Amino acid sequence: MRRSHAQRREEAERRLLDAALTIVAQRGSVRMTLAEVGEAAGYSRGLAAHRFGSKAGLVQALAGYIGEQFGQQRARGPALQPGLDAILGNIRFYFGRRGGAWLSSRALLVMMNEACLEAQPELRPVVAAYNRSALAWFEQHIATGIARGEIAPHNDPGITAVILLGAMRGVMQQWLVDPKLPLVAVRDRLLQVAGQLLRAEPGHRGS
Repeated sequence: MRRSHAQRREEAERRLLDAALTIVAQRGSVRMTLAEVGEAAGYSRGLAAHRFGSKAGLVQALAGYIGEQFGQQRARGPALQPGLDAILGNIRFYFGRRGGAWLSSRALLVMMNEACLEAQPELRPVVAAYNRSALAWFEQHIATGIARGEIAPHNDPGITAVILLGAMRGVMQQWLVDPKLPLVAVRDRLLQVAGQLLRAEPGHRGS
């Protein structure tokens, strides 16, 4: 069957973003050009510029694509109840991925490191927006857990979200640099620490 224009456009965008994802994961976004992204995707050198307008537009779309991929991967896992179950399940999933599933995480960490550089101020708001979205997910489930009485009320959702996300990404960055680190053991210990930090005392449940 002949594909519609919208289907061809969607496929081209996905291939361009996949190509950009690989390039960023391998050597960062600073030296990446729109022309090489188009070539790496199997298209003309000008297609990425035509589709995204600028390198900043491509990087912004890439951040959204990384978040979308992570959400799709997580959705294929077991169903989790909102609150504490979702938070601990997210940690298990985060460190349970294999092979190519880590590519987007590597690219994101590279972009985060680049956003810290004074020479890359245009990247900072893109990464900051992505971080706010990730933090909002944790904040929502922490607040839900508190309302259900399963998470201790002294856990401020905003502050606790920063701590949890920072711990996860920090572990991941160390492991990507040194794969000899015992990732499973670290994950299990992080789950224990997160549970101790979050879980309400039995007498407070249902309050």
